[in-house]
Amino acid sequence: MIRIEIDDDKLATVVKNAVAQAMTEILNRSEPPTPERKMLYSIRELSEFIGCSTVTAQKIKNEGRIPYRQIGRKVMFDTAEVLKAMEQGKKRR
Repeated sequence: MIRIEIDDDKLATVVKNAVAQAMTEILNRSEPPTPERKMLYSIRELSEFIGCSTVTAQKIKNEGRIPYRQIGRKVMFDTAEVLKAMEQGKKRR
C-alpha cells in the first residue's frame, strides 16, 4: 500500500485549480447546453412551452411540424424533440 501525504493548503489549491479549469471549459463551449428533457402532456402545456395560443399549438401539431406520441386520446411531446423540430423549421425558411 502506498501512502501519499498532502497538506490541506496544497489540496485546496489543486481542487480550486481543477474547478476553475472545468468552469472555464464549460463557459467556453461553442454550443449551448442541451435543455433538460421533459415530457409535455397536453396541447396547453405545449402552447406554454413554445409561447403561443393553444389553437396555434394544435395547428402546428396537426400539420406535423413537431413530433408527438399519442396513446388513445393522450398526446405527449418531448421538449428536446420539439425544440429540435422548431430549429429545423427556422433553417428551412
